[in-house]
Amino acid sequence: MKKIFLAGAVAGLGLLVACQPAAQQAEAPKAEKKKLSKAEKFKIALSNQDKYQKACSNPVQLVPEGIDIETFKKDMLATVKFPEGGVVGKNIARGEKLFGDPKKGGKSRRGNCYACHCGDPKILACGNIGPSLRGYAKRGIDPKDTYIRIYNAWAVNPCSVMPRLGYHGVLKPEEIADIVAYMHDPNSPLNK
Repeated sequence: MKKIFLAGAVAGLGLLVACQPAAQQAEAPKAEKKKLSKAEKFKIALSNQDKYQKACSNPVQLVPEGIDIETFKKDMLATVKFPEGGVVGKNIARGEKLFGDPKKGGKSRRGNCYACHCGDPKILACGNIGPSLRGYAKRGIDPKDTYIRIYNAWAVNPCSVMPRLGYHGVLKPEEIADIVAYMHDPNSPLNK
């Protein structure tokens, strides 16, 4: 009799445990997210590039393989968003601030133009990767062309090292228009 009772008790206990609600059962430990190495992150970033970025990122080829340059430029031009008020902004002071002053640092360097270009002749700390912008207004460059080059330089010069400030959302169209106003204003420090 004891054996039957014990067998029944064990079976009942097993049934009771098996019928426990899922919430009361012990959860299996969750697998921790694997930390990615820099190389793995870089590989993921490279796989997310569009065809033009892939072509321009290939350090081996001098000319992007399989890319028609005129189509490339046309496609990049199609990405340019123009501000409602036109390509020449109204706020020259904001344009100067966005252009950046290497002496002030911090937030005044949003456009960070001085990293690659020279501007105001009084400022000697300037870059030499891009052309000097001193006397820019005297060059007869159409402000729309200046705007396009700042928004997405690849629309003019495919694979240029110039950052695509509008394309990547670093600067808004209205901010770029104010930089254009600063660059084309004959009274700005660039043009004195």
